[in-house]
Amino acid sequence: MDQREEDGVLVGADGAGGFTAWAALRIAPAPGLAEHRGYVALGEEQRRAETEAAELAWLTGLCRPGGRFELRCTGGQGGPVRAALLSRADGPTPAAAVAAAKDVLGGLPAHVVAEPADVAFELTALTADGSPPATVDLREIRKRIDVRAITRPGSPRRQAATAVPLAPSGRSWELLWTELLRQPVPTALSVALEPVQLLPEAGLLFHQFAELYGRLARPVDGNPLWQGARRGDPAAEAGRDFFDDAIRRYLGPAFRLRVTLAAAGPLPPGLAQLAADQMGGSVLTLDPSERGLAWRNFTALGLDPLPWSHRPPVGAGDWSDVEQELSGLVDRHEAAAAFRLPYEFTNRTVRLFARPPVTAPPVPPPVGASSDLPPLF
Repeated sequence: MDQREEDGVLVGADGAGGFTAWAALRIAPAPGLAEHRGYVALGEEQRRAETEAAELAWLTGLCRPGGRFELRCTGGQGGPVRAALLSRADGPTPAAAVAAAKDVLGGLPAHVVAEPADVAFELTALTADGSPPATVDLREIRKRIDVRAITRPGSPRRQAATAVPLAPSGRSWELLWTELLRQPVPTALSVALEPVQLLPEAGLLFHQFAELYGRLARPVDGNPLWQGARRGDPAAEAGRDFFDDAIRRYLGPAFRLRVTLAAAGPLPPGLAQLAADQMGGSVLTLDPSERGLAWRNFTALGLDPLPWSHRPPVGAGDWSDVEQELSGLVDRHEAAAAFRLPYEFTNRTVRLFARPPVTAPPVPPPVGASSDLPPLF
């Protein structure tokens, strides 16, 4: 894709007659949050709760189709964590794409400060100078998939695979961000969200699956040997409840989510698990055939599915495109569990987050200039 910079935004033709634009901000906690008039009378726990509520309201306002955005926090560079907010949007003209990408980044909560940044640098840089890493290690964090065997005779499915919604751990993010800062090699936590509105046909499919599992979950008529009716199949009950919940959560405004950990060297297993626990998810090791696509997602703000990596260990007839789609969808509360903006903790002797620079770093080669995947661990 031929790309150029326009009004501080990277833009290029998308190959289908339209244009794609990327924009970036360097962000950091607003200094002196404890002295801010909106927080001065609050204790640390209440300040944190207030900022989380502000971020939920901000994410809710962004839950409209038309663009995607990403929070990227990079540690292991010999200094504080570098945080960037990235956006990507499409449009029929370069100007429309640029305006849409910039619109996504507007109106940040008051506890965050921001400066325009070089989007090409922020998208591709795992290293401090923006050079490509010699090697890269990748993990994804996804919803946990519970798999239960269906024992009901005559069932068209042998297993029910259900995704567990993300949920905040209730713990501060300070430990995760501190571990990110301490990494021996440059390491980035990338959390990308794409607002979506599912088509009406999706609702029909969700209802069909809920009805299928509902039939399997009905109690069996009584028998003298069992002294009354038997309970319906527990796995089918879980499947029914999952699709009933999906109807409530995802038929309105929702997001597609991608969470990637990328490191310029081996990732310690504890860091990925710490991030997964913080969000209420699970760690996925990528299928070798999809690592290249995962790297391109990371370097271009992509959310292309990784069907082999995301598929749980179930039979061919027990996992469909519907479950695949649902496993990557989140509502606004789930999104807030994974997407946490930088926050200033009081009484710290070491600063967690770097202040945004006044001037952007030197411009490296454009995004997509090289799609070569560094050697993977």
